[in-house]
Amino acid sequence: MKLLQKIWLGSLLLMVSSCATYYQKNYDLMQAIYNGNLDNAEQLLTDKKWQKPNRNILLYYFNKGTVLSLNGKFSESNQYFQQADYYIEDFHKNYARSFVGLLTNPGYTTYAGESFEQILLHYYTTINYLQMGNYESALVECKRMQLKMQKITDLYGGKNKYSKDAFCLNLMGMVYEGLKDYNNAFISFKNAYETYKADYVGLDTKIPIQLKKDLLRTAYLTGFNDQVEYYQKEFEMKLEIPNKDRGSLVFFWNNGLGPVKDQNSITFTIMPMGGGMVNFVNPELGMQFQFFVGDDDKKSLTSLRFVRIAFPKYVSRVPYYANASILDTTGIIGQFEKAEDINAIAYKSLDDRMAKEIGEAILRVAIKQAAEQLARKENQGAGMILGIVNALTEQADTRNWQLLPNTINYTRIELPEGENKLDLSLKTYKGLENKIPFCFNIKKGNVLYHSLNTLEFNGYSDRSGNLINFSQW
Repeated sequence: MKLLQKIWLGSLLLMVSSCATYYQKNYDLMQAIYNGNLDNAEQLLTDKKWQKPNRNILLYYFNKGTVLSLNGKFSESNQYFQQADYYIEDFHKNYARSFVGLLTNPGYTTYAGESFEQILLHYYTTINYLQMGNYESALVECKRMQLKMQKITDLYGGKNKYSKDAFCLNLMGMVYEGLKDYNNAFISFKNAYETYKADYVGLDTKIPIQLKKDLLRTAYLTGFNDQVEYYQKEFEMKLEIPNKDRGSLVFFWNNGLGPVKDQNSITFTIMPMGGGMVNFVNPELGMQFQFFVGDDDKKSLTSLRFVRIAFPKYVSRVPYYANASILDTTGIIGQFEKAEDINAIAYKSLDDRMAKEIGEAILRVAIKQAAEQLARKENQGAGMILGIVNALTEQADTRNWQLLPNTINYTRIELPEGENKLDLSLKTYKGLENKIPFCFNIKKGNVLYHSLNTLEFNGYSDRSGNLINFSQW
C-alpha cells in the first residue's frame, strides 16, 4: 500500500503542475502587459521565481529583454537578449530531463526556443541599438540574425518552409543606409526583394512598396544607373530622387501580440503488424506512424486499440489596430506597411516540425503504455494508477515567447532638418482613430530610427482568422 501511496502522491503533484498551459502560468505578467503597466511587468520580473524552473530560463531572458525594451531601457534590454543568445548558442540537451519529458510531457525538457524566436531576438537587439544611435552594433546584430537563419535552414536540410527571412535582409539594408554604405544597402534591399518575391508565398506578407523605393534610391546613390532603369521597369515605378537638404525617419510599428500555444489532440488506432511492428493510424488526417515494439509490448499496446496523443497548436491574438500612418499639418505623409507577419511565421514554423512532434508524441505514448504494463505485472493497483496518470499527463509543450508582436510594420519618410512635430494615426478595424504626437529632431543627410509597440488585441482566432472562444483564465 505504501508503494501505491507514493506513486499516487508523485503522480498527483505531476498532474497539477503539468496540466496548466504556459500562458496560464504567466497570468500576472500578461495581465500587466495587457493593462499597459510596463513598470509593474518589469517589477514582476525582478522576482527570482520567474527564473525558475531552470528549464524555462530562456523564456525569462526573452520576457525581461522585451519588457525593458518596451520601457525604453534599450541598453539593459540588450543585456538580457545577449544572455538569451549565449544560452541558445551554448545549448545542450539535459538528457535526464528529456527522458522525464518523454515519459510524461515535453514541457519538462529545457526550452531552446522556436526557430523564429531565435531569429527575432536579433530584431530587438538591432532596433535597440538603432534607437541608441549605435549603427555599427546594429549591423552586427543583423548579420548574426542572417547567420542564425542559415544555421536553422541547414538543420532542416533546406526543407523548412520558413527558410529565409526577407525582413532581416530588408532591415540590414536600412542599417547600411544609416551608415551611408549605399552599395551594401542596395545589395541587401535587392536580396530582400528577391526573398519576399520567392519565399514569402503563404506568409501573408506582400513586397513592401517602400522596399522598392529603397532599392531604386540606393541604386541611384551607388551610381548603378542600369539597375535604376531595370527596376523602374520591373516595378512600374519612377525613382524618387532624394533631397540632399533633408533627412529621413524610419519608423517601426510592432502591432499587437503574437500567438500563444495551446494544445490539440488526435486519436490513433493501433493496428498490429508482423515482426514486432505496430502501426498508429488516423484515417481522417491520412496519418500513420510505424514503431517496432517487440512481441510483448505489441500485445500490451494493441490491447488498447486506441490512444490519444497531445501536440502543440497556436491560437492567434487578433490585433486591435488595423493600420497606421504618419501625419503632419498637411495630412498623411507616411503609410505603414507590413514587413514581417510573425503570426503567420509561427504557424509555418510549427508546420515544419509537425510530423516530428506527432512522431515523438506517439513514441511517448508507447513508452507510457509499456511502463504501465510493466507496473501491472508487479502490482495491479500501481499499474492502474499509472494508467490514469499516463492519460492525464499526456500534455503538449505550450511554452513560447508570448511578448512578440503580431506583425512588424514600418514606414520611411523624408523630413526637413530640425524639429518635426508629427502625429501617429492608429485606426481600428471599426474605423476608430487614436492619435499619438511625436517630435523628431532630423539632421540633414542622416537617418533617424524609432519604434513603437501597440499591445492591444481584440480576442482570439484560429489559423484561418475565425474568432474563437479561447477562455484560458
